[in-house]
Amino acid sequence: MRVSEGNLTQQYYTDYLTILAEEILSHPATDDVRLGVHENIVFRNLFLHRMSVDGGFHARVLAAILQQPDDSRVLLDLLHAAENITDDVLPVEEWLKSEYASAVEHAEPSRKLALTALIRSYISGTNQAAEIIASFGDAHPQSWWQFKTRAITTSEVRNSDMYFGVGRRPFWHEFPLDRYAAVRAGVPSLPPQDIYDCVVCIAGAWFSSLTREEMITWLNMPQPSLTEWDALCSPLLDCETPDAALSTANWLYASGNNEPALDLYANITLAFPATPAETAAFELIGTILRRSGDFDNAFEAYKNAFMASRGGSSYQTAIGLKNLCEVGEDLGEDMSEYYARIAGIAAMLPVTDKLRLYLELAASSRRRHAYEDEYHHLELIISEENGDSELVDTAMSRLSEMNSHLTADGRPDAASLKTFDDSVESAVAATRGSAAYFGFDPSCALDWYSRSSAPEIMQLQFKAAMAAGVDAAAYAETFAEKAVLLAAADAPSALIVRELNAAVTHAWQNNADIAPVLEMILPYLDAVKRSVVLTDVTNRSTRDDERATVCSAASRALLTAGFADEARSMLRTALRANPGRETRSRLFAELGWLEYESGLYSDAVDACESALKINDQFPAVWGCMARALTCMEKYDDALLAAKRAVVQNPANESYQYLRSALQIVSSAPVDPVIDRLFVLPEPGYLEAAAAEYMIKKTSSCPPEVWNVATLEEVASLRV
Repeated sequence: MRVSEGNLTQQYYTDYLTILAEEILSHPATDDVRLGVHENIVFRNLFLHRMSVDGGFHARVLAAILQQPDDSRVLLDLLHAAENITDDVLPVEEWLKSEYASAVEHAEPSRKLALTALIRSYISGTNQAAEIIASFGDAHPQSWWQFKTRAITTSEVRNSDMYFGVGRRPFWHEFPLDRYAAVRAGVPSLPPQDIYDCVVCIAGAWFSSLTREEMITWLNMPQPSLTEWDALCSPLLDCETPDAALSTANWLYASGNNEPALDLYANITLAFPATPAETAAFELIGTILRRSGDFDNAFEAYKNAFMASRGGSSYQTAIGLKNLCEVGEDLGEDMSEYYARIAGIAAMLPVTDKLRLYLELAASSRRRHAYEDEYHHLELIISEENGDSELVDTAMSRLSEMNSHLTADGRPDAASLKTFDDSVESAVAATRGSAAYFGFDPSCALDWYSRSSAPEIMQLQFKAAMAAGVDAAAYAETFAEKAVLLAAADAPSALIVRELNAAVTHAWQNNADIAPVLEMILPYLDAVKRSVVLTDVTNRSTRDDERATVCSAASRALLTAGFADEARSMLRTALRANPGRETRSRLFAELGWLEYESGLYSDAVDACESALKINDQFPAVWGCMARALTCMEKYDDALLAAKRAVVQNPANESYQYLRSALQIVSSAPVDPVIDRLFVLPEPGYLEAAAAEYMIKKTSSCPPEVWNVATLEEVASLRV
């Protein structure tokens, strides 16, 4: 049975988690074993994440695999086998649930644990596999292991912010070299998703064989240089057909890696003359050069594309002329005669090609801010009978925008439309920049950001420049950013503290959150310097509330980075600063949540009680206490706390859930581990509780059990 959206990736994922889960189940559950298993999964998850979003990393790994005879043979065999799979496609969610049912039926505890991690991660939309497996049967909760995940990533990986990013592919094109691997396997027409699955499957197995030091080295790889891209792409030019080279060049262009894309397109025109790929390559060379302002060479590239397409379709001829017109106008030439020829060709085209051409001409007019011409072409599209619905819808959408910017006589207002289009382009550039940044290409991100005028663009440029390893001083506007520059340069602590104190003072005076200021600098400080810098910054004031507030902000920053013990110490320092009652109550509340998430439930209750002695109208603290008491199996007391939370904040759904679940559990406890899943309002917990209750009740778990949505449904499954 095939699985859509990544069957082989999911299969590999399950297999390696099963192996690691076996270590938890078959060895004494010592801290060393758990930490080792957890770290292994964390590194593998980071690897899979980067393989799925970073084309340069993907290409580098794939090239390494193809250069190793054994690894290459396994990958090519797998690609060949993938072509022969003809079974019906099964969605990932259904496949995971059916595999879980099978693991239960065949009494495979390791596979069951691995699949539990995958299903709960799928339901929650967040990868929790490392935390779920490490916390299995452990005194520490899942949240404590999440702190460990953050700490490992922050400590071992440069630019860890990228690994905490969006986590999706920024561009839906074939990854570089994927089509080449399929060509090598003799299956050149294999769908991109299937190729990706096979590549990541074998890449994951390959990565699992590395030592810890080798894993860290790979995870810290920078983007390929232009020279390395040349080496990676050179085998593509030796293929009989241009598909592999063109797909890689298209990914490079779409992702904004213009220099390697330009080189590869140029090589495609030499390696595959008199093919459609030659025309496409020349056109895209012209596009890249035109955007960079090299209009003379862009004109030559478009002319070569036009010459190469002679004898082709009339539509292609018209597109070639349009490209020449655009760059000709950039050079100050009068291209009206050519536009007349394009109009003549358009009149003779089939309807669909005619509308496609009009849409291209409309887009060209928009780029030139010739809005009356754009409006005219869009009207031609919507006036055509039996036109392609998608093309008509696109034209109607743009016309609706333009109709909001008309002059009194009903003509497009050029100034208003230009302002509107500029703002849209600026937002798109910022979005593309962030996609490139979280695609592990900060240099490309910096290029996109330079095209945007968004208010926060300097901050984004600074972050991208730091990650790219280029001089970021030109983008450093704030004291915090100047402190980061000093920390990255390993400047003396006193200099870093001076700038950081100024940043904290500025935030304090403007009632801004101080935590983000401190979060910026933590990745650039080792443990010793981190302690020195934060101690000096938090000792900056003799005013009790100010010092406590700064300590609280430092605690939150440390917690975000995964340093839970240091965050706890910082909160206790804040309390010793003798702040006012309101601040003191809030600090105890923060400490309560930290102790709860660290698994120190009794300490969490103590901290919550201290907060409530100062202010008993604090629903978040009652909620925290209800959770901690639940984990201590004190269900009656937990229910009372949940009721207080609901009374004080009846709109909060998590408090409502806690109260309802505790009413059921307190009257008839079943199993402390499963009941905890049932009570705690966390994504995926309710479904996991349903599965465990069903297994306890019937020794089986049909896939539909995971589809529960309400407490009442799960309550009926309890023994």
